[in-house]
Amino acid sequence: MDVFGFTGTNVQVQGFEPSNNPYVPVLKKEYQFRRETLRDVINFIDNSFDDGLLIVGPTGSGKTSLAEQVLARLNYPVQSITCGGSTEFSDLVGQWTLQNGSTIWLDGPLTKAMREGHVLILNEIDLVDPSELANLNGVLEGSPLVLTQKNGEIVYPHPAFRIIATSNSNGQGSDGMYVGVQRQNLAFLDRFMVIEVDYATPEVELAILDKITPNIPKAIKERMIQLANKVREVFKGDSDSSHELSVTFSTRTLIRWAIQTQRYEGAPCPLSYALNRALLNRCSNAAEKEAINSWAVALFGSSFNPDA
Repeated sequence: MDVFGFTGTNVQVQGFEPSNNPYVPVLKKEYQFRRETLRDVINFIDNSFDDGLLIVGPTGSGKTSLAEQVLARLNYPVQSITCGGSTEFSDLVGQWTLQNGSTIWLDGPLTKAMREGHVLILNEIDLVDPSELANLNGVLEGSPLVLTQKNGEIVYPHPAFRIIATSNSNGQGSDGMYVGVQRQNLAFLDRFMVIEVDYATPEVELAILDKITPNIPKAIKERMIQLANKVREVFKGDSDSSHELSVTFSTRTLIRWAIQTQRYEGAPCPLSYALNRALLNRCSNAAEKEAINSWAVALFGSSFNPDA
């Protein structure tokens, strides 16, 4: 577990030797793991027991990065696809295509992952039509994939093959917060182990900001995290605030704000200038922007000037 930042555990995790495989995710040294979710992902990678892994959590909570950073440290190759309402099973399987005057077959991410022992990551899986995802039921149980488009070729799953999916919902459909989220088939969901991922704790996010933006005073970074958590609470409806927000603070957005604050140190108000570019310019209306600015003024006082 030393490779994940936890020493003295005596836990052994199987991985691959470094090989410059282009399908291995880029390792981000500043990434901070949370013990509970790390344990679940490692357990799944070690033995899936013919299940998939579904990582559920609010937008920007780090669902995909959790899986990718575990796999990056294990040198585990990944096939990744971001799903949408138009995603079809055939997009995962592959297609015939014309190259240099010849018709050739190109494996899709599912087929390639099964052949070569990669992890298939399906991002935003709850946006896909349930009837399309039902085609994965057999694969999730360990059955081979039959390529009907390729004269019935049979692709047997490599022992290292795994499927990880992420979603904003737990498959029960949208409560209005996420556009396009669909209720998924119970039989499909029954083939997944499910873990929940929430936003990182203030301690974890402070450790990240300390690594990335050492020139920003600790007290300022702590207030930046407080503002991020205020926005998250309102976005999720966990606050008694009368405001509704169309944007939220992912850890990625928080990092962007901190980096740009450090870079724009010569601006009249670096905090405000950077916040506009990191988050506020994505607000759907002026009222949202004013609300977040007012919370920032309450936290930072005179060091935060929205009009600067």
